[in-house]
Amino acid sequence: MTGHTVEGDQASRDLGTVTEDVAVEASRSSVELTADADLAVRVAGERNSVTVRGDSAVDLALTGERNGVTVGDAVELTISDEGRANSVSREDFGFEGRPELVQQSRDEALAELGWFGFAIVTYQTEATEREYCHACGADADTIVYRHEERVLTVLGWSMTLRNRARSDQCPHCSDYVPDSDVELTEAERREIYG
Repeated sequence: MTGHTVEGDQASRDLGTVTEDVAVEASRSSVELTADADLAVRVAGERNSVTVRGDSAVDLALTGERNGVTVGDAVELTISDEGRANSVSREDFGFEGRPELVQQSRDEALAELGWFGFAIVTYQTEATEREYCHACGADADTIVYRHEERVLTVLGWSMTLRNRARSDQCPHCSDYVPDSDVELTEAERREIYG
C-alpha cells in the first residue's frame, strides 16, 4: 500500500487532507484524516482510534482488533474486512440532541431524597480509565459507570445500605429516545399487546 503509514505505540497523528491510501499499523494510537479523493484505509494494529472525514469513497479494511473507526456523515464507506472486536460508527457533528451520559451525580441523587425512608438511587460517574466500554465492547470517547444504591434516609442524613449494581455505558449502547413524543401505530400496538 502506498501513501501514508502510521506506526508506533500511543501515537497521535492528524494527517490533514489526504489523497492517497492510509495504513495504521500502530497500537493505542489516534489518527485523524480528511479524504479528498477515493482511497483505502487499512487498520492493522490494536486499540486504535481512527476518524475519517470528507466526502469521498473510502474502502475500509480492519485486520486488527479492538479498533474504533469513526467516519463522517458524507463519507461513502465500504468495509472489505472487519477484523475482530472492532467498531465502526458515524460521526455526529455537534452532538445536538444527544443525551449527556452523566445525567445525575451522587450528590444530586441524594439531594432529591426526603427526610425519612428507604430509596434506591441511581447516578453516574465518569470512567476515565476505561479504554473501551465493557458493556458493548466499543471504543468510545465517553464512558460512564451507572451506579445503583439502596439508601436509608433519617432526618435528611443518608446512609448507603448496599451497592446494588455498577455497569459501564457509552453512547454506542445507550438506550436513548429523543425528546419528541413517541407513538405506536395501531398495528404496532396490536402486535405488542396482542
